[in-house]
Amino acid sequence: MSSADATTGAELAPEAAHVLRRALELLDAGQIDQVPDEAVQQLLLAGAKLYFAKRDSGTKMAAFPGPENITASEVAATCVGMTEVVNLELFELAMWAAWSNV
Repeated sequence: MSSADATTGAELAPEAAHVLRRALELLDAGQIDQVPDEAVQQLLLAGAKLYFAKRDSGTKMAAFPGPENITASEVAATCVGMTEVVNLELFELAMWAAWSNV
C-alpha cells in the first residue's frame, strides 16, 4: 500500500459515522439479519482496541457520546459477551478497574 492509499486516523471519523448511521438504519428497519456476525465482531474489536489505546495513552473519554445513545441492557450484554471471550470474571473486572489508571 502506498502512502497515498493509507488511511489516516482523521479519515476514520466520517467512515465511523457512516457505519453507525447504517447500523442504526438496519436496526430501526428490523434487518439485523443482513449484518454478518463477523462484521459485528470486527467492528466491536476495532472499537475496543481503539478505546483501550486512547485511554491507555492518557485520554480520558467516555465510551459512548452520551447515555441517551445506548441502554444499560445493551452495555451489560456487550460487556458480558466481551468478558466471556477472554474468560474474565466480573469480580476480576471490578478488581482490575479499581487498580487501573485506565
